Amino acid sequence: MKKAINSIATLFLLFMTGCSPEKWDVLDPKSSTAETQLSLIHLSIALMSIVLITVTVLFTFFLVKYRKRPGWQTETKNQKPGDKKLEITWTLIPILILVILAVPTVLDTYKLDQETKASDGALVVKVTAHQFWWEFEYPEEGVTASETLHVPVDKKVIIELTSADTIHSFWVPQLGGKQDANPGRKNRLSFTPNETGVYRGSCAELCGRGHAYMRFHVKVETESEFDSWIEGMKQPEQANLTDSEEKGQEIFKNQCLSCHGTQGLDPKVSGSPAPHLGDFASQKRIANVLPNNRENLKKWLNEPQKVKPGAKMPSFKKDFTDEEKDELIDYLMSLKVKEGEK
Repeated sequence: MKKAINSIATLFLLFMTGCSPEKWDVLDPKSSTAETQLSLIHLSIALMSIVLITVTVLFTFFLVKYRKRPGWQTETKNQKPGDKKLEITWTLIPILILVILAVPTVLDTYKLDQETKASDGALVVKVTAHQFWWEFEYPEEGVTASETLHVPVDKKVIIELTSADTIHSFWVPQLGGKQDANPGRKNRLSFTPNETGVYRGSCAELCGRGHAYMRFHVKVETESEFDSWIEGMKQPEQANLTDSEEKGQEIFKNQCLSCHGTQGLDPKVSGSPAPHLGDFASQKRIANVLPNNRENLKKWLNEPQKVKPGAKMPSFKKDFTDEEKDELIDYLMSLKVKEGEK
């Protein structure tokens, strides 16, 4: 009975893995790089299908022909061992299949590698992986963000990857392949998104307790929307704050600014030990785990370790009064970039 329940639960979980409302599908590419990789996947599947079908047909044929039945011993007794023509044939066929697969794989790998090295006209983003969040720095634009990577459509993007602690791996299935982020080393990855939308990404290297929660999103938008977002992130200060939001801003300056950067309050945001919150209210999720709303933000402030195991965020359950938490939440919910304003 217990085995049956476990089997049903396993099948249910496998079924549920395909039910995410957010796309995370290598078979639905949204960049030239991902399309190239998908063509190699199609070629591999076609070759493997030929092998699978051939082996299955031969296996079934021999299973029926040489099954145990009256007279079968006489039939097998007259067989002669060894056939050089057949042995040469089934030795050459696997070699031929490997050559057919290897040639386009090597050519495409070389082509993608050359594209990654060429930076002319590309948007360069320095990506730093942390346990367990992602930092995105736009050096030419002077902007740093976290959790959501903004890029313009139809423009080449070069990702310069590194890590602040352990080995991570940057992976956005619909935009490109995986690339490791190693401490003290820079790896590069490039892609040119060809359709606007929000695409899911994650860390593809087991990196600690919070590895499963180390997700992010890539927002591919029009060039004007991207420029507007950049300008909004550069705004020096929040404007037209309510009294409660101003009090929350003071709490943030005194208690949070040493770890969390916001573009307006602290222009030296690169290298902060915690995610940048300049467009916090625009994020879909808190710490990429909970839906972004006031109730969940209070839950996160009270019990961050319970929400995201391994997170370095301390609990503020006893440090703030309920009124102070409400003021801080009011301020954080005002950090929203829209049409060039924040």
